[in-house]
Amino acid sequence: MDMIREISVSCCIPLLLLAVKRSLCVLSALVLILIQPVFAPAAFASFQNAAAKTGGPAAAVVGRRLIQSELLSSAWTGIFAGCLHTLSGPDHLAALAPLSIGCNRMESAAVGALWGCGHDAGQVIFGLLFLLLQDKLHIEILRTWGTIVVGMTLFIIGVMGIREVSEVRTPCVALENGECDVGIYETLEKPMVVGKKKKKKIGFATFATGVVHGLQPDALMIVLPALALPSRVAGAAFLLMFLVGTVLSMGSYTAFIGSFSEALKDRVPRITERLTWAASFVAIALGLAIIITQFLGFSLY
Repeated sequence: MDMIREISVSCCIPLLLLAVKRSLCVLSALVLILIQPVFAPAAFASFQNAAAKTGGPAAAVVGRRLIQSELLSSAWTGIFAGCLHTLSGPDHLAALAPLSIGCNRMESAAVGALWGCGHDAGQVIFGLLFLLLQDKLHIEILRTWGTIVVGMTLFIIGVMGIREVSEVRTPCVALENGECDVGIYETLEKPMVVGKKKKKKIGFATFATGVVHGLQPDALMIVLPALALPSRVAGAAFLLMFLVGTVLSMGSYTAFIGSFSEALKDRVPRITERLTWAASFVAIALGLAIIITQFLGFSLY
């Protein structure tokens, strides 16, 4: 019982810290989004007044201050919007969990960062296509089929996670008669024969799944604030820091998942396999729900 209580406390503390971080991220993003439209007109008005009263030198100074404050506020808004976008998307978390469980902290962070880069790359690609072919695209058709593709990728990620965990050989101890006893392994610190775990591959497939999730018509709503900013430089700063915020938050999330599974691996037998099964089933269920609801006339995504 004491061991169970210790495990429960050790599990609750990181989850509580994560919840606090998410709450601060949400509040900061909301504050920055609210104050962004307030500062820009005031700064531009001060620039006009300085240009009208004192001429070029003062206007240049005010202009530099305007650009600096504009870039700073746009950058902070972008980075917090990227964090908020990551943590508020259940499809993001469902897609990343099966990929990061069982990896160490660095591998898990690499998975999240690579997936986040692909996700934002997909959004940029879709945004450019939308701007170039705005009059020729049927948004409703793209939204329907794009959402179905996202559901299918979640389903495939879940199936791949189940397949990988099914291929892992159960750790065991070889007996004299050639049989394999699993129960002995749980009581020994160093078993004689231990099944090797197949390492998860981190590469183009992870990046590609992120791109697929970013190729959504609704993803254009994420980059619309950049179009409403006072200048193209501010818009570019918003988009760049949005990418940074997405990569940081996704990398942090997957690093937490990897560290969590690694910490419990020695205390709870086969915790990695159990977490992978659970995360894979969540991904499959969410993917099927997204696909089915599209055919029923409403969307969960």
